[in-house]
Amino acid sequence: MKHIHITAIGLLSALFYLFVACDEQAPDLYDAPNGIYFNNRTSNNTLLDSTVMTFVYQPDSVDYVDMPVVVQSVGRQADFDREVLIKVSSPDAELGVDYELITPPVMPANTSRFVYYVRVKKVPALETAAKTIYLELQSNDYFQTFLQQESTGDSQNPYTDMLHYRIEYSNFFAIAPEGWLEEYVGVFSERKLRLLWSRYPYIPRENYNSKGLIPYNQWVYIQKDINEYMAEQFWLHLDGMADEEALDENGNLLDFTPVL
Repeated sequence: MKHIHITAIGLLSALFYLFVACDEQAPDLYDAPNGIYFNNRTSNNTLLDSTVMTFVYQPDSVDYVDMPVVVQSVGRQADFDREVLIKVSSPDAELGVDYELITPPVMPANTSRFVYYVRVKKVPALETAAKTIYLELQSNDYFQTFLQQESTGDSQNPYTDMLHYRIEYSNFFAIAPEGWLEEYVGVFSERKLRLLWSRYPYIPRENYNSKGLIPYNQWVYIQKDINEYMAEQFWLHLDGMADEEALDENGNLLDFTPVL
């Protein structure tokens, strides 16, 4: 038993020596510089470098929208707040008039991400032209910008920019909303959509801009109801008494003929 005891002590001493020797040569768990990048992703984890919004899907009472931009760091967290250098510019929007920066560009202590909010305002000029705001991350004493691109796997657009982010906003329709179904209400027009908003106020405006948020049975009801309404407007129109919201910009009745 004494021999075994001495051997065990010798073995432990050898292991201790090896541990100390290896520890002196082992690198730190993280020995790279702290980095910063924009980390805005879709529900399927696709990285985005821009966002486009329009006020037309918001209630008329909405005067501004706070646009979120996620800022992510890599490296060690710190037990103090760290400033992040974000350059904000625009060729057509004025700070304080068209937009505001409402979030301090600071990485809070003991975190590795924060949301930077840009408040865009619904000004009259947006009814005829979109405005664009550009954000750019730059290096400072706390963070470096070595993460520049992420692969997309798309041969046509192989990379997504990680250091630049674009916000484009307007108050008009550039394209038909994604949820619009021509097989029920025909070719899209802004006047037709505004008539639907007026007749079916219980459907949130933004639902028209997302596929599937308006169920098919509701579209069936909308088709039946709007056809009955337009049939009434046809006879009123003959007497010059049709509702203004049932007419297009030329004074003709809106056409809800389904596209099959």
